[in-house]
Amino acid sequence: MRICILGSGSSGNATLVVAGETRVLMDCGLSARETIKRIKAVGEDPSKLDAVVVTHEHGDHARGLTAISKALNVPAYTSLIKPSKPVIWAKR
Repeated sequence: MRICILGSGSSGNATLVVAGETRVLMDCGLSARETIKRIKAVGEDPSKLDAVVVTHEHGDHARGLTAISKALNVPAYTSLIKPSKPVIWAKR
């Protein structure tokens, strides 16, 4: 397993988790462009991303979620304050 902190702090949080052939982005508080740039900088291919999971809905964790989900055609998962079921922003 490989864990890459792409951003941490009020300007944006993002962590890439790689386990075997699976790649999950935990939080996407950076812009889609910046997140993709940082994924490439750690030697990973953004197009191989399997999912984006947002831990909570603050801007520093979710700012780039919609854009990266659409740009990479990757499913995004987040919670609601009173969830009845998971929210899927985009499907492959």
